[in-house]
Amino acid sequence: MKKVELHKIVDELQMRFMDTTVYYNRITGEILNVNDDDFRIVEDDDFENDIEKYPEWQKEHLKEVYNLMHEDIDNYISLPNSFDIRDSDIMEDFIETVKNENKRQQLENCMWQKGMYRKFKDKLLQIGLEEQYYKFYDEKLKEIAIKWCEENNLEYEE
Repeated sequence: MKKVELHKIVDELQMRFMDTTVYYNRITGEILNVNDDDFRIVEDDDFENDIEKYPEWQKEHLKEVYNLMHEDIDNYISLPNSFDIRDSDIMEDFIETVKNENKRQQLENCMWQKGMYRKFKDKLLQIGLEEQYYKFYDEKLKEIAIKWCEENNLEYEE
């Protein structure tokens, strides 16, 4: 079994999308991004006959998805998704680390209102905490990736 390259998992966690599930192949170490459309195509009863109508790059991808769903399902582990990782929780955790009361209050005022993510990020830039926040955010994702590896009995390297 191949060691997980932690930075690759963190990269995937940074790029998560609502309609995409990311899988890690515990044998090859490869990452497979599968969106809802991929699942629908592969689940179609005529998939094996219809595969030829797709471009080469998509055929290869769809074959991997088919393999995931029908043949090697035990080799794949899904990564944490947008429901498992709540950016708002990370934002709140960051706010708790801000020592300056005024800056902390400004960030708290951005929370739980319409457009809070944009307002929060704009405020970070305005008060000079953007770089500090993104270091914190990356470290949180790294912690999540390590926990995911441990929960799935995967060895990792940094």
